[in-house]
Amino acid sequence: MAGTLSGSSGGSNMGRSGLLTVDVLTAAYLAATAIIAFISRTETGLWLAFLHLLGIGLVFGLGRLPRPRGTFGAVLRIAYPVAVTPLFYMELATLNQLLFPGYFDPAVQAWEEAVFGVQLSVKASDWIPYRWFSEILHLGYVSYYLIVPTALIAAWRAAGREGLERAAFTTALAFFLCYLCFAVFPVAGPRYDFAKITGPPSDGYVFGIVHSILESGSSKGTAFPSSHVGATVSAWLSGGAVNPRAFWILAPFAVSLTLGTVYGRFHYGIDMAAGLAFALTAFFAAPPLIRRLGRRP
Repeated sequence: MAGTLSGSSGGSNMGRSGLLTVDVLTAAYLAATAIIAFISRTETGLWLAFLHLLGIGLVFGLGRLPRPRGTFGAVLRIAYPVAVTPLFYMELATLNQLLFPGYFDPAVQAWEEAVFGVQLSVKASDWIPYRWFSEILHLGYVSYYLIVPTALIAAWRAAGREGLERAAFTTALAFFLCYLCFAVFPVAGPRYDFAKITGPPSDGYVFGIVHSILESGSSKGTAFPSSHVGATVSAWLSGGAVNPRAFWILAPFAVSLTLGTVYGRFHYGIDMAAGLAFALTAFFAAPPLIRRLGRRP
């Protein structure tokens, strides 16, 4: 059964050439960010807008290609919006400074105090100051790179093209909602404003790897909401909806990742909560959106 369903009930149109629902979603994101870049009226913004328009052209060009042959080509054709999100992520540090230079961390920190009474990202490692606990949550945090592709593959294996398209659409929708928020409401995150974690929680091997990766490859201004949480939970839920076994296998990783975003001082507690809200929004909004887009002319 793996990868054999044709998705005949209104989602995917992989049985013929033409745009997929994930294509329309990707083109919509590129158009929205092109508008944000364009209205900045800066040289950088105009270049970004131009590149995004080229991206829209490439997406529509995909709709003119014949259906890919073979499993790998079919999976890549459907899931490419999730695969290219690192490229979109890389530009956010520039994009989010075009309209509103600076960062809104003081506002988010005030929300944090109002909701939780403390800065959770600062207090969490003080409340549970154990190396083993820190290592588990940091391992969970980096398991993001495992959870998302595994959830999509699980959806493919359980429900074929239709299951994969729903999971890819849901995950990409969560990503894009977070990225649009980053573009107009940049928040740097607690690791820029607060002291680094010290003591036993910082002595672990995984701790060192994760923080080194972030120091060399993160885009500033992408803290609120947590796209790590948003994308991971949306992929986990959408893949698990058709593959219960994958749901339970990935559950410990998804939970530890969600908690690890705050424990490691990568995100405020508000960022984590907003990431969960975006994930649930994407999960429940995806099916009607897919049905609506699947009926387009």
